[in-house]
Amino acid sequence: MLPERGGASTTRARLLTEIALGMSAERGATRPYRDVQISLGVVNDGAFNRALSFAAGPPDVAFAVARRDLDLAALNPSPFLTMAYRGTGPFPQPLPLRALAIMPSWDRMAFAVAERTGITSFDQIRERKPPLRISLRENPAHATRFVIDQVLSAAGISLRDIEAWGGRLEYTNTPSEASRMDGVRSGTLDAVFDEGIKGWGNVALEHGMRFLALDPATQHHLETLGWPLGPTPRAMFPRIADELLAPTFSGWPLLVHADLPDDVAYAMCRALDAARGSIQWDIDGPVEMRDLAGGTDAAPRDVPLHPGAERYYREIGALS
Repeated sequence: MLPERGGASTTRARLLTEIALGMSAERGATRPYRDVQISLGVVNDGAFNRALSFAAGPPDVAFAVARRDLDLAALNPSPFLTMAYRGTGPFPQPLPLRALAIMPSWDRMAFAVAERTGITSFDQIRERKPPLRISLRENPAHATRFVIDQVLSAAGISLRDIEAWGGRLEYTNTPSEASRMDGVRSGTLDAVFDEGIKGWGNVALEHGMRFLALDPATQHHLETLGWPLGPTPRAMFPRIADELLAPTFSGWPLLVHADLPDDVAYAMCRALDAARGSIQWDIDGPVEMRDLAGGTDAAPRDVPLHPGAERYYREIGALS
């Protein structure tokens, strides 16, 4: 279905936005156009006067919203907004942030290790020092790298330790990149530490890998930070012996400053509602505003809604 035709200025703005999105989506080793920022305002006498600025990017966009450099931001996944609100993890103090919406996206992170290694726990990695060939994300600022560091630290080791005793890190830019899948199938990889397990998880299990369980102390550490855990359901991963609790990577939050004027947050939600039908969501089926209000496994929300957003959700019946 083609979008409704708007005015000439809307058409030009949409064209520029689509060009930016297309360039942002291009995959590559460096991805120089990975993140997108959109500014709204008016042009007077050849100068653009910014009124609002939106951006999608890595978790540190939360700092930009707190500084009011950005008015609306999207990040992945939801635990980073929780940690920013609480002042935990990479955020040294609580930031004045609120949720506008949570884009639903179900995901988990798994630590898969080849059964042939004999490794069944993180403690065994520390004790046996196997030279594992591990596939993980190349970008050190990626959310998975934060979780990897936290989990390994809880076991008393680090990625540098693994490299020091002969291990090797194989980098990818996406969860199901061809080089990773080939390495899993051929056995040239010993482990995969990543999210996006709907894409690579069953392939790893089918080719002799197992998901490592997190011990209770590590689970408690992550939950204290504000990183919730969720089950890896056997209905989705039939080769696992038991459902494991794994770090959730669900939900892509939209965040705003706590002091954003209520009418602006309300207008943002109204525009989001109007755009729902033209957005390609990360879950099957249509997305309703009640889904975007969060509070589900696919859209966790442990941060209060902005009052302007909450008013919109209540007025349309998306919140009780």
